[in-house]
Amino acid sequence: MRFLLSFFTALSLSTAAVAEPIKHTDLNPAFIDLHFGTLAGVGWYTNEPGGVVEAAAKAEGKVGDFAINLTSTSGFSRGQLACYQGDDDTLYPVVIKDVKADQVVVDRPLPRAMPAGAKLYNFYRDDAHGNQFGFACVVDDALRQLAERPMLRRAAQYKSASGWEVINGARSVPAPTAGYGDVGGHSEDGVGIAVHAGNAGAGVASKPVVSLYENMVTNVVINPGKQAGKQAAILDIVVTEIRPTGETIEAARTQVTRDDTIASVDIPYTIVAGSKIRVKVTVPTSGGAVFYPGSITHYHALSPVEDINRGKHVILGDSWSTPGAGIHKRLKERLDKAVVISKGIPGNRTDQMVARFFKDVANEKPDYVWIIGSTNDYYQGTSNQVFQFQITYLLDYIRSIGAKPIIFNPTVGAIAPLTGGNQLFNSRSFALNTLYVPAVSFLRSPLLQVKQQ
Repeated sequence: MRFLLSFFTALSLSTAAVAEPIKHTDLNPAFIDLHFGTLAGVGWYTNEPGGVVEAAAKAEGKVGDFAINLTSTSGFSRGQLACYQGDDDTLYPVVIKDVKADQVVVDRPLPRAMPAGAKLYNFYRDDAHGNQFGFACVVDDALRQLAERPMLRRAAQYKSASGWEVINGARSVPAPTAGYGDVGGHSEDGVGIAVHAGNAGAGVASKPVVSLYENMVTNVVINPGKQAGKQAAILDIVVTEIRPTGETIEAARTQVTRDDTIASVDIPYTIVAGSKIRVKVTVPTSGGAVFYPGSITHYHALSPVEDINRGKHVILGDSWSTPGAGIHKRLKERLDKAVVISKGIPGNRTDQMVARFFKDVANEKPDYVWIIGSTNDYYQGTSNQVFQFQITYLLDYIRSIGAKPIIFNPTVGAIAPLTGGNQLFNSRSFALNTLYVPAVSFLRSPLLQVKQQ
């Protein structure tokens, strides 16, 4: 009798401990820009040592600095993707642009201070994988993106040259797409262009497009290139609203600073529904400048950012999400109030993830499902169309079980991988052509207050 009482007491306690599923107000997918955002379009370089390279900062790196003073620069090289420890104990991606005896110069002003003694790490373990710190950086940057970006639906997209026209005396020429800094891909992805601007205010403008929605986020992928006499190039990006009345106003403005590497820039704003929107990218000062504008994507902002440090999370992926390591390990550390399970299988393509979804994911009854997959698809020659089908299946499956999708766009393929041919164009093609969030319907969303920049 005592045994039965203990058994039923334990059963009731364990039942009470099971958290109720989160009742989402919507199942709009959250999108993480891994390819152009975290990775800045940079893959593995053949002169990289692989494994883990680390060095400590000899002095504090302040916000806005480009130089990091290190105890050693052995193993670091120009063009290499790296990540540094910020004073908030999270990792921030940078691209190394110059290496000296005890200093590296990076492609962007440090977004967060780097304390003395904090570490700089290389990102890639080999041609297709980050190392443990690279994977941790992916998670840290993903959580920063999720904390800032609302849920989206894609309203319109223009790829590379198709979306831009030169203004104020600038001129454009076709740009070769042979390196990590180029924003184009295969010919069907949109040919890249180089914009030469000599006067302040010269640059490019997008073709006006009508927006049926008030609350928007426009994403611009761009390489600011080089500007004469400057450590890094600076570009002004302005979104102009042309209202049905003919009135023209500035809806949003921001700046991007990079030294010849790709940036993915989100610009949130609110307009009058039915207005036309136009994006201008210009140089703020006179002098020789060359920059490379990429895709423009206009999104309809659907719902605000939500707290995801709760509920049950399942990661479905490949070797980037191997259980107990890399991305899974870091996500468990960062989402300390949630349950995080990984169903990553090394070598998996997205079609294999689709095939095992209901067995491996649905049975866990998750509140959130993270999808990270693409590397094995482009290495094994999956076409854009087939890859899109698999992503669509996964998004539909996740929402069918009442969970919210959180999805990464592709990794960056190596130009000269250890095995196989040039994989950059294949990965870039996935990034430019795959619809990771739904296209808009012709319905108006509730007004979403988006902070303007």
